[in-house]
Amino acid sequence: MKGPKIGLLQFFSLTFLFELGTALVANVGIESGRDAWISILVGCMAGLVIFSGYAYLYKLYPDMPMSGYAREILGKHLGAAVAILYVVMFMNTAGRDLRDGSSLLVMATLHHTPILVVGALMILSCAYVLHKGIEVLARTSLIFLVFVLSIGAIFSVLVLLSGEMEWKRLFPVLGDGFLPVAISVVRENYMFPFGEIICFTMLMPYLSNDRKGVWVIPAAMLLAGLLISYISIVNITVLGSEMVDRSPFPLLSTISKATVSEFIQRLDILVVMLLIIGVFFKITVFYGAALVGISDLFGLPYRTMIYPSALIILFSSILNARSLTEHLDEGGQLLSNVLPFFTIVIPTALIIVTTFRRYRSASRPG
Repeated sequence: MKGPKIGLLQFFSLTFLFELGTALVANVGIESGRDAWISILVGCMAGLVIFSGYAYLYKLYPDMPMSGYAREILGKHLGAAVAILYVVMFMNTAGRDLRDGSSLLVMATLHHTPILVVGALMILSCAYVLHKGIEVLARTSLIFLVFVLSIGAIFSVLVLLSGEMEWKRLFPVLGDGFLPVAISVVRENYMFPFGEIICFTMLMPYLSNDRKGVWVIPAAMLLAGLLISYISIVNITVLGSEMVDRSPFPLLSTISKATVSEFIQRLDILVVMLLIIGVFFKITVFYGAALVGISDLFGLPYRTMIYPSALIILFSSILNARSLTEHLDEGGQLLSNVLPFFTIVIPTALIIVTTFRRYRSASRPG
């Protein structure tokens, strides 16, 4: 793909922050109770297996986004229809993440601010960065990576010093067997956040090194999975699995208990900052992937569609559901019933078709 290229470290940081997204503050894997941290790790492994298929396609078509090689493999018309489905899915997911972020901010801090105003400010900030260029987004992620890791280090030290952690709350490990973990992985953990890496199939042609770059994404996925699992362990040891299950923002509840000698307290702002950063990169990557798909399909400079797409994402975030409860229920259905079609079924079909064609071509006599 012509245009500016993204360095490996920048692409790593962009992937890492995307994977963290809202997963740091959400109840990831809590369906398996105190073994949620195991569910997250198993989900991460499943996500890495899924990504290996994307890596295979990328090695065959390193200069094309998925919208490009879908048409190359499936033909002009069928491939274009598949590419349009992906663009719609990316924009819908960006809208859902926008609703997640704006709802969480309104509930956590901005209690009297209309959700439309919060959402509009968030999507405008995403649009502004994308207007500057996807490579600028990647450079920005490197700055925020240092910031996020610094907050994580401060958070860890304060929780350890607070004396609130009770490791016995993690035991017995797999006390109910592996079945609850497996159910949690199948229903949620392999898809959120790890299966959502499908959007990077639109951005991988921007990699500056197509040979080494393909390993940057799984490395970031693995590190993010370890960090999310660690946060889950901290939440459970501080709050207990039952309270984590009831809390809409378990990390917010955990950090509120991190008081040291009644001197350091009210550190909720750290979690809110993590939320804003994570949601920003989650929305922007899906948003950018949709723009790359539109540009590739219709031959338009992607900047011409930035603000019309922003309006679509903003209003879809509001109109998708009437309440946060309905929004979360729909999200669960999408994770288990719809997104696997885009993340597993279609890429598998592309791999099968292109492998068959290559095999048939190689077997023909010269």
